[in-house]
Amino acid sequence: MIRVITLAAVIATCFAAITHDERTFMNVPDAETASKNLLFITSVPHVAGTKEDFMMAEYVSEALRSYGIPEVETFELETLLNYPSFDEAPSLNVVGKKDEVLFTAKLSEDIADTTSDTPFRNHTYFGYAPSGDVSGEAIFVNYGRPEDFDALLANGITVKGKVVIARYGKCFRGLKVMNAETRGAVGVLIYSDPEDDGYAFGETYPDGPWRSESSVQRGSVQFNSICAGDPMRADPRYAEQGMSLEGLCGVSNFTDLIPKIPALPLSYGDAKPILELLGGKDAKDVFSSFSGALDITYTTGPSAAIVNFKTNNPFAVKTIPNVIAKIPGSLSEEEDMPVLLGNHRDAWVYGAADPNSGTASLLEVGRGLGELLKEGWKPKRSIYLLSWSGEEFGLLGSTGWAELNFDKIKRSCAYINVDTVVSGDELTVSATPSLATLWRGVMEDLDAEESFLGRFANGPHGNVMDANINSPLGDAEIGTLGSGSDYTVFLDHFGIASLDFEYSSPAGTYGVYHSIYDSYDWINNYGGRDGEVGSSFQLMAGAAQVWGLLTLRLSDSEILPFDQEQQAKALRGYEQAIEEQGTELDLSGLKSAIDDYTEAANMITKEIGAGKQGHEINERLAFVERMFLSEEGLPGRQWMKHILQAPGFYLGYAAEALPGIQQALDDGDLEQAQNQADVAGNLISKAANYLAGRDETRGDKGGGRVW
Repeated sequence: MIRVITLAAVIATCFAAITHDERTFMNVPDAETASKNLLFITSVPHVAGTKEDFMMAEYVSEALRSYGIPEVETFELETLLNYPSFDEAPSLNVVGKKDEVLFTAKLSEDIADTTSDTPFRNHTYFGYAPSGDVSGEAIFVNYGRPEDFDALLANGITVKGKVVIARYGKCFRGLKVMNAETRGAVGVLIYSDPEDDGYAFGETYPDGPWRSESSVQRGSVQFNSICAGDPMRADPRYAEQGMSLEGLCGVSNFTDLIPKIPALPLSYGDAKPILELLGGKDAKDVFSSFSGALDITYTTGPSAAIVNFKTNNPFAVKTIPNVIAKIPGSLSEEEDMPVLLGNHRDAWVYGAADPNSGTASLLEVGRGLGELLKEGWKPKRSIYLLSWSGEEFGLLGSTGWAELNFDKIKRSCAYINVDTVVSGDELTVSATPSLATLWRGVMEDLDAEESFLGRFANGPHGNVMDANINSPLGDAEIGTLGSGSDYTVFLDHFGIASLDFEYSSPAGTYGVYHSIYDSYDWINNYGGRDGEVGSSFQLMAGAAQVWGLLTLRLSDSEILPFDQEQQAKALRGYEQAIEEQGTELDLSGLKSAIDDYTEAANMITKEIGAGKQGHEINERLAFVERMFLSEEGLPGRQWMKHILQAPGFYLGYAAEALPGIQQALDDGDLEQAQNQADVAGNLISKAANYLAGRDETRGDKGGGRVW
């Protein structure tokens, strides 16, 4: 009988059971401590750059120090921010032909729980939306995607000179504004349709978990699919290190990365009267498969009435605080391959689910690791615990720290992120394909443990998504990573394998996202298992157990648990997805490169199976991800360097595989698509040589400024 060795089998053998150190860690996280920490962090609004943001940074720092984490510091970063003027609230009026006011928007969220009576409820705004006073006929643009604007144009409707109203969903809010701006709109209103996160799902808050009539989703409208981070790169250390906005992002002015027209978020209570006044064509006759949950006939406009809205959002360069904690490993600096754990701390208001359920989990991870340190344990590889600020504006803290601290991260083996780690009880993970086997092994071991606090509704592995394509990965579903959280700089720009996981509702969203109601009251009553008050804190502790075991297996294993055979399978799937689109591209070079990569993955598996160890093989397993970086970056967005995955140019959050090829195909540019197919084939071939040990290029010293 021929015995076939797979890396998944080798990894399973290495981690056949929970170890003593893992069990010691597992016994530490608990729901009571998670609840206590979250109660304090959500006691006041803590928007990035405010004094309350600094207060919460100090709280996290002191907690980690008290748990025994040996190195804790604050990394302050200067960034461009904007806030609503509390002296002048925004306004919105609909005016008739005789200058009569037909409707005045409330632009205020109702008081519904113990913390919602805050000035922020009367000052809804978008991060990076400029101040403005605009008027125009209104047009409904559905989700504000390119295809929605194309559908309007096909029906003789142009948005030039108009105020457009879009609904949330399908693509990042900043790209809705970008799409409208490039087509000549003068202003953008974005509302939450109850079909997407409101009463279509059930009772609304405070009687249930879903978005209520006055609830508003805030957020950033930065053009995040082009370049993440501070759009100005305002911190003086950029210039000191010879970096510029143009050199990093490919634009000469920061205004190319944020809107030039005003935009304002609306509740569906304020949006409904405007939509009712539009007139024009039935939306069902214009937009493909259109549906909405408001009890109105949705029409496109343009309206006979004029919509006027005013915003006042002054910009300023402000300082934001990142908390950087480190447990040094036992390996030498030349051999160390740090494990990075990250969660952002800043919130649009209170942020109980987004992001501070993740902050509560991060603190429980720190507490568990501190307990191990007290017993004399020391990790083989260094571990960083990273509490970011500025994520909500555009991944500012994580991007700035990574770009300005290249020497600290250049040998990192992996970045594990949580953001909104608990807003329901279904577990979803998105990951670089080579980390999928590690995830499955951890979840199988936890499933057998009575002490596991994070039991979820969709076992045994959760939904496992390929981080490169936002689609199920392999036998169990592991998803891909696009953008929208702090893994972006590490994966898309620096080529560090990444993983992100969360407990969420079956709907994939939750009803108080980015509103004043994302509060301790909401998460206590509705954020966990259906009908179980307080169960969300148990899930936060369970998330810490998952996070901790992933960390320990990355930090302490002799052979890093990276499955490059899984990566090879994913590559084959990406190529087949392009081929199935029926293009005229010559993909022979790409296919040949993937064959080479598959062979190299099989080769390193055999080496490991034969007992080969040492830092050289670990570098090949982990640093091969760097080989997928293009020095030039993706066409039109040079900051995005990873050729296997990136946020879709018009999606923003969701990922696309082989994005250079896919975007060119979407644009109808076959010449560019062929060029990108050749680039991908080239880089995958080089990656195969590196993985097989045929290329002596150091994975932490390779292509371009980044490596």
